[in-house]
Amino acid sequence: MRGTRTSDISQIRIRRPGGAHFFVIPSGVSIERLRHIDPDRDWTDMRLGRDRWVVQPYARLRARGWDVTLGSDVPSAGLVVYHKETHCEVLRRVPRGGHPVLIACRADFRSADEADFEVVQNGCHADSVRVFFVPFWPQPGLIPRDPARGHTVENVAFKGHIGNLTPELRGPEFQQFLERHGMRFMLDTLGERDASVPVPAAWHDYSAVDVVLALRPAGNREHTHKPATKLYNAWLAGVPAILSPDYAFRELRRQALDYIEVDSVADACQALLRLRNDPQLYAAMVANGLERGRDFSASAITDRWEKLLFETLPPLVAQRPQWQRGRAGRQLLGLQRKAAGVLSGASRK
Repeated sequence: MRGTRTSDISQIRIRRPGGAHFFVIPSGVSIERLRHIDPDRDWTDMRLGRDRWVVQPYARLRARGWDVTLGSDVPSAGLVVYHKETHCEVLRRVPRGGHPVLIACRADFRSADEADFEVVQNGCHADSVRVFFVPFWPQPGLIPRDPARGHTVENVAFKGHIGNLTPELRGPEFQQFLERHGMRFMLDTLGERDASVPVPAAWHDYSAVDVVLALRPAGNREHTHKPATKLYNAWLAGVPAILSPDYAFRELRRQALDYIEVDSVADACQALLRLRNDPQLYAAMVANGLERGRDFSASAITDRWEKLLFETLPPLVAQRPQWQRGRAGRQLLGLQRKAAGVLSGASRK
C-alpha cells in the first residue's frame, strides 16, 4: 500500500485484517459525503474540531486499506473512536447488551471517564495504559511558504481561533511597531461560526507567510490540554515560529532552532527583529523545522493511529475483566475515575 494517496480512497478494495468504527454526528454535510472525503482536498467540509479528529483517521486508514467504517451508529462490539463532545450520545447509542470498546478523543475537553481508552493531544496526561498521546492532525491541504520569498520578514501570521490570541497583538502599539519595521499582521482567525457552511479561513495557505506568531492571553496556566499544531504546521510549511510557553510546544522542543519562545508582546517584537536582521538564523530555523516536521506529517500521524488501534490496544482489550465490558461495569469505572480525579485535585484536562 506504500505510496497510496488520499485521492485514491475510493479505489481501495483490498482490506487489511483488523478494523474500527468511527462515530461522528455530521456538521453541515451528509454522512455519505464524509465517508468518501479526501481530507487534503475537502478539508473545509470537516466543519468542526470533532469532525477533524474523527473523520481524518477514518479516511486515512481507509486509504491504507484498513477495514474501517464511519457512521452515527454505535456497533455492539469492536473498537469505536469518537470525539469527547459526543460522549453522552455515544453512551446513549450503545446497543443493549453490547460491549464495544470506546475510545474517546479528549481534545480540549475533560476526561471521558466512562470510555475504555482515551486519546489526548499532548503527553501531559498520557499514561500509555488507558490514556494515549496521539498528536492532533497537521493542517490538511497545507500549502508551504513560497521559497522565492527568501529570508524576507514582512508577513507575520496568526492562524487559529481569535480567543487564543492575546488582545495586545491586535492593539495600536503592536501595529505601530510593525509599520515602523515594514511588517504587517495577517490575522486568519475564526470565532463562533455557523457549521452549516464550509470553514471560511485559509488556515492551509502559508505561501506568503514569513513568520508564525501565536501568543496566548496572559495567565498562569501552561494550557496542558492544548495541542502543538501551530508549531508543527509552521515546521511543515517552512516558516519560523514565535510561540507562547505552552506545555505542548515545550514538550516537543529539542533545541533553540525549533521555535522562539516569548511571554510578552515586547519579547515578540524583539524576536521578529532578530529574525529580520539575521538571515542565517532564519534559514537555520526553516531547515530545522522541515526536518522536525517529518514526524508530524499526515502520514506519520496515520502511522501512530495504526499502531494504537491495531497493535497496542488489542492485547489491552483482551486483558479486561468480563465485568468491565457491560453497561454497569462502564458506569462503575466512570464513577471511580471521577472520584479519583476529585480526590487527587489534578487537572482533568
